[in-house]
Amino acid sequence: MYWLKCNNMMVKRMKRYGLTLLLCMGFISGLAPANAGIMPASTRIIYQEGTTEQSLMLANTNPYPVMVQTWIDNGAIDGTPEKADAPYIALPAVFRMQPNTMQGLRIIYNQRPLPKDRESVFWLNLYEVPPTKSERSSPSSKVKMTMNTQMKIFYRPKSLKEKPQNWAENMQFSLFRRGDMLVVRCTNPTPYFASFASLKLDISGKQYASEQKLDMMTPPFERAEYEFKHPAMRNVSGTVNLQFQLIDDNGFNQAGSQTVTVNTVER
Repeated sequence: MYWLKCNNMMVKRMKRYGLTLLLCMGFISGLAPANAGIMPASTRIIYQEGTTEQSLMLANTNPYPVMVQTWIDNGAIDGTPEKADAPYIALPAVFRMQPNTMQGLRIIYNQRPLPKDRESVFWLNLYEVPPTKSERSSPSSKVKMTMNTQMKIFYRPKSLKEKPQNWAENMQFSLFRRGDMLVVRCTNPTPYFASFASLKLDISGKQYASEQKLDMMTPPFERAEYEFKHPAMRNVSGTVNLQFQLIDDNGFNQAGSQTVTVNTVER
């Protein structure tokens, strides 16, 4: 009875977002691949200290029903619900979604102590299983596969307040050679995670992107490296322009640039 009462309250709170999300679904599905599947209403969750629960709306953009399993972990590539050890739980843990419908998800914090001087990050997993052939309403030659969509949950202590608009300017970069490739080292002196959408080196008017990693973040008060392996990197020397895009709290890209000098030794 308690679960039904809470679930009804959550649906009522979210009704006002339903029309907006349904209208957006058509636009989003036009941009996303056909197998985009379960689509969350936002790209990240900012969980302020003192909050015990947050809600997230999901939309099934598939033309067929799916079973969805949810769990929250530390982002391990081989993560499973059984291995999850995060201070959050997602409810419901397992549910079915009909095509072009919405489902509310509750993200609940178990009050496990987390650092007070910096953000912490965890990953919400949305694991979707398509129907068997016999369950589909119409035959299809396409192969439908299980998919696991991950999105970040940032826990933000009260002491950090809101992320300043110019926080990206605090990022520090160095550039050095490692064999035939160039490496950009980012030092993050802020208490916020720096999530990069892209890093590019502008060389003689041409841009070269860094190699993609599973995790393009630089943690608070730490540093991370981003590799540039294009053959053109072999002959680069002097100063070059580094252009980067950081993802803000709303999921939008914030552009920045710095001039960096190629060093022959790692710094």
